Amino acid sequence: MPLSPVIGALILTAAVVAGMASVDARDGAEAVQPGWERSYEAGYTDSRGHYAGGSEVLHLVGHKGKLYAGVSYWFDPRNIWYGGKDASTGWGQILRLDDPHGQWEVDLEMGPQHLRPEIVKSVTITTDGKGNPLKEPADLLMVSTYTPKPTAVDINVFIRDDETGDWDRATLLTGPRPRNLEDRSVRDIHVHRDRATGVDRIFISIGTLGLFSGVYDPAAPEKIRWGTKSESGPVGTRPLAIIEANGSLLFSAGSRIYRRNDGESPTYAVVYDAAETPSDSVRSPVGGIRGMSAIPNPSGRGESILFAWAPGNRSRGCIYRLDPNGRGGYTRTEEVCLDSLMTDYLDGNPVYFVLAGYNDMLPAVDPSTGETVHLIGFESWIGGHRFHTAQRKENGGFYAGGMYAVRDSDEDYRLNEVNGPSTPGKPPLVATRAYALSPFEGEENRFIYFGGNDCNEAFHSPNWAWIFRTSLANALRKDASRPRRLGTEKTKAMIRGMGEPDPE
Repeated sequence: MPLSPVIGALILTAAVVAGMASVDARDGAEAVQPGWERSYEAGYTDSRGHYAGGSEVLHLVGHKGKLYAGVSYWFDPRNIWYGGKDASTGWGQILRLDDPHGQWEVDLEMGPQHLRPEIVKSVTITTDGKGNPLKEPADLLMVSTYTPKPTAVDINVFIRDDETGDWDRATLLTGPRPRNLEDRSVRDIHVHRDRATGVDRIFISIGTLGLFSGVYDPAAPEKIRWGTKSESGPVGTRPLAIIEANGSLLFSAGSRIYRRNDGESPTYAVVYDAAETPSDSVRSPVGGIRGMSAIPNPSGRGESILFAWAPGNRSRGCIYRLDPNGRGGYTRTEEVCLDSLMTDYLDGNPVYFVLAGYNDMLPAVDPSTGETVHLIGFESWIGGHRFHTAQRKENGGFYAGGMYAVRDSDEDYRLNEVNGPSTPGKPPLVATRAYALSPFEGEENRFIYFGGNDCNEAFHSPNWAWIFRTSLANALRKDASRPRRLGTEKTKAMIRGMGEPDPE
């Protein structure tokens, strides 16, 4: 169902901040559904005296037997940009979990001006810059984001030294500050072996500048020798994904998918454009092609591409599959639109907007069937107040639960919810942004972690960052319960809460 301009404005403009209720996610009773465990509840001091908080969990990444989380302070009132008093605190963090039942510890304080760890990635490099095999593969945990200054922007890359636990920081690029800071957004990192040169190259997306690349060099700062110019050249919208499919490097930007043609002097070509007409435009904050992932081709050899299409504030969360057509291009199939599934999930309640595919679409083996399924996290703006909403206005709000779709090998979809159906007694989750299979010994392919929240450009979210843990069997169950409509008194109480002032 299309999103009306009025609802779109409510979702996507910061003007609603003043009228919004803003509640610390730790306030009040918080029920945890049987079978689920709240792994991270933001708002405490860790064992080394660091404050562990945040408004969103952007990434969950397993690395060398531990789990890491990228925590954002976007629209968190601890940050000085959103009302905080201390300019040295309330910036992006990397948290570390050493034990499935342990406490998350702050592993990296990114420091002032680093609001969000936009990408957290564990990569493996096996050659040097000349294609010679390394004695031992280099397994690196990498973090990057843009750092704004009054007239410039730095792109900083952090790499963890796993022997000491320290993080090395290098500035990959410094340049003029653009009018829209999203034009320097860093959303993915990927290692690809050039099929012509045999060199493992590491790629990073830097907003509308496109893709930059580098090679492993132990003598270089932070072990990566980066190129000084964009390899792909500029693009119209910030890239959101870099993947490998059928031996080629692909990246998405706006409505387009680009393929790298390997070699000493590589080139890039557009291999797919999701825009129906040349006049179609993609709104950068929403993204266009999101969550691009490679999956086995259901019709033959090779790999297909799965992605969520989100062109703007009328996004329905439609999932498309591109199958190789044998001529260097793709045949498109619409598999599902998540707004329809969400309407059915909510017993016919209208759904006006869906944003899906924050990162990738996670493959997992269903322990009950042995088949590979894919998980797709999303958020949705729903009409009315018959179900629990957060970041709400008089005519609706974002559904407060952490929703995700499960795609099975027959291309059938079902919806499940982190921590069971959302109710006013549970913490608001809003968006499932990240997920990771447990990296801990004895739990491999048996347990899964989910994380998220989305501030949606306008909503103060103090300590709304969250992580839950459950068994993979529970996360993939087909008989999960569905939410019930709120009673009259709960609906009235939820609406009354819309007028509460922001906490100081």
